[in-house]
Amino acid sequence: MSEKRKHSLSLVDKEQRQNKISCKSLELQEKIASDSCICALSNAWKNSFDEFVLEILGESGSVQFFSKPYKHCVLNNFLQNADDVTALREELNELEFSEKNNDLYKFHQSTEDLKTSRSESIRAFRLMLCTTFKEWLKQVTDIPLNETIDAFCAQYIHTDTLLCHDDELEGRRIAYIYYIVNDWIEQDGGSLDLFDVDDNIQPKDIVKSIIPKKNNFVFFEVTPGSYHQVAEILSQDKTRLSISGWFHGPPIHRPSPFVEPSRELVPYGSIDDDLFFDWINPVYMDIGAMGSIQEKFEQDSEIELQDFLIKEKYDALVEEISSSKMCWKKIGPANKRCYEVADSTKLPPTVQTCINLLKSDALFLMLSNMTGLKLHELAGESSESESNDSNDDDNDDNNSGQLPGRSSDQTVQEESSAGESVSNKSSAGEKVCREISAEREVKPCTSRCRTEVRHWTHKCYTLVHDTDTEKSEYALDLVLYIGVEDWDMESGGFTSYIASGEDEELLTVSPRQNSLALVYRDKETLKFVKYINDNVNKSTNKGFYDISAVYYE
Repeated sequence: MSEKRKHSLSLVDKEQRQNKISCKSLELQEKIASDSCICALSNAWKNSFDEFVLEILGESGSVQFFSKPYKHCVLNNFLQNADDVTALREELNELEFSEKNNDLYKFHQSTEDLKTSRSESIRAFRLMLCTTFKEWLKQVTDIPLNETIDAFCAQYIHTDTLLCHDDELEGRRIAYIYYIVNDWIEQDGGSLDLFDVDDNIQPKDIVKSIIPKKNNFVFFEVTPGSYHQVAEILSQDKTRLSISGWFHGPPIHRPSPFVEPSRELVPYGSIDDDLFFDWINPVYMDIGAMGSIQEKFEQDSEIELQDFLIKEKYDALVEEISSSKMCWKKIGPANKRCYEVADSTKLPPTVQTCINLLKSDALFLMLSNMTGLKLHELAGESSESESNDSNDDDNDDNNSGQLPGRSSDQTVQEESSAGESVSNKSSAGEKVCREISAEREVKPCTSRCRTEVRHWTHKCYTLVHDTDTEKSEYALDLVLYIGVEDWDMESGGFTSYIASGEDEELLTVSPRQNSLALVYRDKETLKFVKYINDNVNKSTNKGFYDISAVYYE
């Protein structure tokens, strides 16, 4: 199915007037249109038979009804005349298409609703939906459908997909898809996958996959739990062509959307001062570097720090995080996310040490000095309130609270090398540890963070969703990329930041070896990790790891 969109009115009488200039008409398969089929299928729909197969078409196909995971029906050989299917396909391929690409989907869709097409076969198919078939549906489902019927054509090619969603939008009652493909097999991908749901009406598992087949028509009832997806196209030379849309009717009651419990936030802890210096590239603890980083971050609200960890520690981290010592679990639900997360109670020593570092008071203070955020009690009030001290030797402690700017699409990079050295560990680094050691327990901590060790491979992603509790607060996102070399952006896996209600990207963060990405986002900024597609299987990189942390003042 295609994206959720505001419906447009299309009156039957208007359709009929417009189509009077065309003498062509398309006919349903005779036995599908028969009274006996309507009666039998209506009885199955009303009584929610677990499975009902009506063999009315002999060798040419059947009508199949299923009540699980929700009511859906497959009509084989939908149109009576095979020549009509061929003509319809030819006209659809001549349409103008535009790319649809965001967190949820990637495919091409006809620029306009098919109701505006002047092509003979397309107009005839649209008229048939609005008259003959709509009345057929009303008799089968007993839903009082109205005149509003959406119809768009979609082209899916290699790596295109439409991820898990429920199609719910006020007035949508029946979703449908009509396939116009040739010689399609399971290995080509592109199946219509149906999900069951848990007690919170959230998608659990794919329990059924419907393979596209030429001249097959699939429809299902749109409900709060009608979760489905179009699986990724794996064929490199076939196009999945279809017509899809919705029949509308009186809106139904919807329960309040399920809101996930907020993930646990923890205050910073203490670590040994030597560990702080043993792990972090000394370049980033130099006074001049910190000042430069803060200046760029306050201007752009984002920065990328390359070679952030000392090479020896980074190599040990890569070896351990990619070993069998790690315990991974795939997490969902599929309408929000799909990736592997490490069991935080069973992390091997090196990975646990890195997590402790990211949650330490020393790192909180270091981030304060780099970003201008007050993540630590020892951080300064704000650069604006202490602007008179801007030339002071200790101005690395003067930090700003809210940041004024945001880069649209450019990531600022600090080039460095783990092999570079700074004598005496650098005065800035010593100052961080000295102040923490002297005043560690002077003031209570109000800043918090959460961390997560993640594994990203083919078919992993995250989605923007309305019930995301994290978007209600200002936050500093940190991602440390691990085990990734020469990542191809065409494979997905990058993190996109967008403004709420908009599709245009504000910022894209790409996975890079031993790179630390910092992004400050406000309440109107959303993020997602783009679906990792089949291209990743053709590269030496089959995926990557990262450690994600979110910090709140």
